[in-house]
Amino acid sequence: MADEQFRDPNRRAFARTVIRQPATVIYGDTSVPVQTLDVGQGGMCFLAGRPIGPGTRCTVTFDVPLGDGPAEVSASLKVVYSSYLAAAQFKIGMVFTELGDDAARVLARYTAAG
Repeated sequence: MADEQFRDPNRRAFARTVIRQPATVIYGDTSVPVQTLDVGQGGMCFLAGRPIGPGTRCTVTFDVPLGDGPAEVSASLKVVYSSYLAAAQFKIGMVFTELGDDAARVLARYTAAG
């Protein structure tokens, strides 16, 4: 029991950096506009108007603001959690299941600058 108080509460493998960009999440036949909150090499978090169930596999597309202009990132993800914040506002946490080399470079560059 005593060891539990010393465990790192952040179980993420990679740090996250704040990013506030509109994005589009697609799962099945559903396309949902969302607002990104943070991103890292391992995953991201965003706000959505409706919950998306844990385990749902999705694709996300969004622009990453870089010094020389925005870079579009598209990646496959899996929902880890969906938390109610307020009416029509759900915080969705996701992990990348497939992140191409170009997208990984863009995210590494963005998180290193942030």
